[in-house]
Amino acid sequence: MLRWERRLSLQDESRRPHAFDWGLDVLGLAPGTDPRRTLLAFARDVLHDRNDFYADPGPPPVVHEAAPGLFRFPSAVRTPEDASRTVSVRLFHPESATDRAMIVVPQWNAEAQSHVGLCRMLAGRGIAAARLTLPYHEDRRPPGEPRADLAVSANLGRTLLAGRQAVSDVRRTRAWLEERGFRRIGLVGTSLGSCISFLALAHDPRLSPAVLHHVSSDFGDVVWRGISTRHVRAELEGNVSQATLRRAWAPISPIHFVHRVTRRSHALLLSSRYDLTFPYDLSERFHRAFREHGLPHQVIVAPWGHYTSGMMPFVAITMRRVLRYLDERL
Repeated sequence: MLRWERRLSLQDESRRPHAFDWGLDVLGLAPGTDPRRTLLAFARDVLHDRNDFYADPGPPPVVHEAAPGLFRFPSAVRTPEDASRTVSVRLFHPESATDRAMIVVPQWNAEAQSHVGLCRMLAGRGIAAARLTLPYHEDRRPPGEPRADLAVSANLGRTLLAGRQAVSDVRRTRAWLEERGFRRIGLVGTSLGSCISFLALAHDPRLSPAVLHHVSSDFGDVVWRGISTRHVRAELEGNVSQATLRRAWAPISPIHFVHRVTRRSHALLLSSRYDLTFPYDLSERFHRAFREHGLPHQVIVAPWGHYTSGMMPFVAITMRRVLRYLDERL
């Protein structure tokens, strides 16, 4: 299984590393004489709620139906790149009216058809599915970028801003769905989408339940240790230590926000024993935090890995478990 994981991780040869940068300009911070200290102070402020990093964006001011079932509206978070400032959501309606909906948040570098099958399965079970396009992905990708590498890069500030924007976009999508009459709204997130979904869950008590497929405790440790982000680590090494990276990216690390999840929420935590992208010890730490805080949840640990979870028959087994869980909880 581990050999299979490594082989699958090497199939994408289009990864484009971006040079290391503290990214203070992206966050609107003055560099001063010590950019490291400035960024770490900013990260501490986010953890202590001293700024509006995860402020409620409210519903979108305008919504445009670009094509049947494809909706676009402005993001509440501005990025330097124009393309990422517009949120794209594909809405899959069930045949009969429902007040139930799931926001589907795909993985890093997801393609246009990623998770569409899941969305159709949800609609077939009477649950509307709103598939969100993450910042810097698909039609939100700036010209000249073949992949969504700007979403997770060695530019520390841009990666923080991308995470903040994604969480804000999830919450704005929830508000938009409520305006359309949905009252029970949950989340399905995979990999990077799982991280974003959890952060949204932690800051928005109106979202529940949450299916978090591939979970981890710390964003910086995943990037430093995971096989999917080797090209990012190559740009980080020599410029920043693993410990500093962990502190800088604490604002987008789930482990720091478990205490914010309300006990009215419920989560399904799906992990893979042979995951080399989200190392399993980091997943275990996240599971343990849920137990220690007494949060309602269910843990499933599968005997495969990160990439192999998308292969048959593993993906079918996972989908069956997810749908069974939602039948019970939503």
